[in-house]
Amino acid sequence: MSVAQHTRFASPVTLLHEWDERDDGALHEALFMGFTVDLPFLEKVAIPLARGLGARIAVISDAAQSLHDPVDVRMAGRSYLHGPATCRGAFHPKVALLIGEGACRVAVGSGNPTLSGWGANDELWTVVETEQGASHPVLADLADWLDELPAVVHLAPWSAAHLREIATLLTERHINAPSGASDAGPRLLHNLHRGLLEQLPPGPVDELHAYAPFVDATGDALRKLVDRLAPRRTTLGLQPRWSSYDAETVKAALKDSSAEIRLLDETRMRHGKFIQWQQGDHRYALTGSPNLTQVALCDSTRDGGNCELAVFATEPAPLLPDEGRVTPLGSLTGRTIRPFTATAPTLVLLGAKVDSDGLHVSLDQGRPTLVLISTSPDGSPGSWTEIGSVPAGRRTWSFPLPEMPGAAVRATCVRPDGGTAESAVVFVYSPVHCARRGDADSGPSLKYDYTAQALFADERTARRFEADLLRLRELIAGSSAPGGSSATSTTSGPGVVSAVSGVDRWDAYLADCRRMLGDRLTDLAFGTSQFDLPQAPTSPWVVSAVTGADADEPYEDDTEDEEPAGEDLTPYVAPEQRVICRNWARRWVGTLAAPEPQPVSGLPMRLLVANLYVQLLAAGVWDEDDDSWRAGLGDLLTALTPEGEAAADEQAPPESRRRLEAVTALLMTLLSQDAVFTGGGEHDVRAAHAWRRSKAVIARAEPDGAQDLMIPPRQALARVASWSEVERLIGLAREADPYAEVIAELSAAGWSAVYDDGLWEIEGSFGNPVPVAARVADRLGRHTSDAVLVRARSRDRWTFVAWAKPRLVLLNSPARVWRTYEIRPPATPESRFGGGDLSAVPGRVGAPAPLRTGPPEALRTILTEVGVPYPELVRRLFSDGG
Repeated sequence: MSVAQHTRFASPVTLLHEWDERDDGALHEALFMGFTVDLPFLEKVAIPLARGLGARIAVISDAAQSLHDPVDVRMAGRSYLHGPATCRGAFHPKVALLIGEGACRVAVGSGNPTLSGWGANDELWTVVETEQGASHPVLADLADWLDELPAVVHLAPWSAAHLREIATLLTERHINAPSGASDAGPRLLHNLHRGLLEQLPPGPVDELHAYAPFVDATGDALRKLVDRLAPRRTTLGLQPRWSSYDAETVKAALKDSSAEIRLLDETRMRHGKFIQWQQGDHRYALTGSPNLTQVALCDSTRDGGNCELAVFATEPAPLLPDEGRVTPLGSLTGRTIRPFTATAPTLVLLGAKVDSDGLHVSLDQGRPTLVLISTSPDGSPGSWTEIGSVPAGRRTWSFPLPEMPGAAVRATCVRPDGGTAESAVVFVYSPVHCARRGDADSGPSLKYDYTAQALFADERTARRFEADLLRLRELIAGSSAPGGSSATSTTSGPGVVSAVSGVDRWDAYLADCRRMLGDRLTDLAFGTSQFDLPQAPTSPWVVSAVTGADADEPYEDDTEDEEPAGEDLTPYVAPEQRVICRNWARRWVGTLAAPEPQPVSGLPMRLLVANLYVQLLAAGVWDEDDDSWRAGLGDLLTALTPEGEAAADEQAPPESRRRLEAVTALLMTLLSQDAVFTGGGEHDVRAAHAWRRSKAVIARAEPDGAQDLMIPPRQALARVASWSEVERLIGLAREADPYAEVIAELSAAGWSAVYDDGLWEIEGSFGNPVPVAARVADRLGRHTSDAVLVRARSRDRWTFVAWAKPRLVLLNSPARVWRTYEIRPPATPESRFGGGDLSAVPGRVGAPAPLRTGPPEALRTILTEVGVPYPELVRRLFSDGG
């Protein structure tokens, strides 16, 4: 084992990226703990990567210290467990833990899982890394702490069970470790049952250094620290404006210890905390989460202090920065105390879980009155629905699963003073969706995490991928995996919370895809990319303990070997691999065309194989006189737009359909190169057949949906499609018959559609013409940049709509009143008027205007654009006496 200082660690995200580069990249468990938490931030920088590596993920934080708005949280409960925790003080530990088959990584420090804690602040971490099943005392200590934690800190039962499962894994790792694991080196300390300070060896010591951003107002913790260690010299680090301290109490606490103050620079917020002392030739340190306060350093959690976690290490390098002005203790002035009260809120909801037995909620304690429980699809104002109440005195309660369970849950009750207490929002945890990839209950998935470059460069990896793809196809055929032909939703099924629409639905879909395909292949399939964490300069405040293979070799700073930012990543295939890759590509396409009566493979798989094919074309895998790639493209286009799948596609998130449309357009662009749709040659006939089949899909496409696949032609023999080529093909598809799809849809509904000199007349058997007119205007508006005029008529009732983004003008007969609305994305005419009740439609501009007052200004503008005079429009609308 070796202990070394290094500077390569910036935050726990570093551990995830390094794990991602391992040969055996499978990750089983990921645990992140902090005081404050920003879940949307984690969902950008950590959750997708950990899920892509196959991990089951938990985020544990103080129940009262979330920095996010619930409406911005997309993946909690569906991709990971978020477990609020509460105690009499603050829940304050900072931990990141990764567990794989034979390796562990744990970081214990000062950084919260937020942009500041993992990116901007100057934090202090201790990192322990083990390989090949080796153990370390810190892992054993962490196992004990995780096992004891639920007995002292309030957690939902499923959160507590999750932590105890991880404790069991660590315990097994420690017990089964090879002989020779040393008990020397860093050890983990906690304050569940007794204060941290009394666990430090007593003095006297030669020198004491200390720093924390918070020094309590009374100075009690500093005084007790000096009494415990009895230092001959003391140096306290402070940032003059950013540290929280009272100069007078600091001077009183340190007056007998020959103390001085080091005023540190303030280019970055120093959030790391440490106590470091020297006895003779030996140096010791306590690092981690505790500030220099009574509740953090002196009190136990059980007795009302914070819940803290720290590392005791021997002989680390000096932690107090050398820079900064040293000033005598007596010259310190000022009071910058920013008081923080860790008082628990009146009502704490620890979590909600959904399974086949219903919806289960957990409170931190029973209340003397009923506690009302409400759910919401996304936590937005006005979206809450009350589903029942928890009886007085009960901490946990279960409800039958609602027909439309929400993704978010909150609790409310009456306070003793007669007011109303409301809990923070929690997110419904679905164990099925949050299971580790590859578990029996986690749904169909690839066994391994692949990259496109590995598939193109390594024959064994490609062979494994082919077998894995075939296995996954068979599993999808009998399941409702995302994009499967039998799927109704990525989140449908017993006991699973469903996001009803919009971004929530898309993020849930992507989370399922990442669990099924892995993070990197999902990004390739859908053209998504992960958020890059802004990296502040790496902090030298890092201690790393390494155990296992090559443990005696010190780490070197390898930042110089990192790939330069912005480097072109055009795919490359070595010449000797090209024949092999052509064969793999042909066989991968073959996996999509399952023989009858088996259903076609899921949409994510089809997009993945299509995009791998495009990568190989850009890499110049096919020889100049080898046109066999055209047959593969034709088969891919057939697989992307199979017969009879329109209904299934309608149930997929709109973003997945947009990706499908854009990729279809790009593939068709490639296939149409050196071919004409009216010719009789082999290439022409194949292209014309694919064009007829996919034209309607391509007409809906937008080029930017496949921009990631418009690869620069940097390789010899590259076959690529440019933006202008794709855009031109989409324009041709739209020009051919831009309204054919709309007319077919109306015809299928039993309605007739006639276009007469600028006005669409829709007739049929429907009760309320308002939603019909809005729906048709919406559909028509998607196919043209011009304004559309629509009248929907059924018997003696009709509604006229003039629609030119973002203004819509409506006239309803027999009311004969003009109404003007402003409709901006993501709203549409169909979504606004789908209910048919005009009194409930938002976005109206001005008051309704009687017909006799003339056209509203918005209608006057629209009519000028389409060339229909207002008197002529009124005459046509009322010529039949309507």
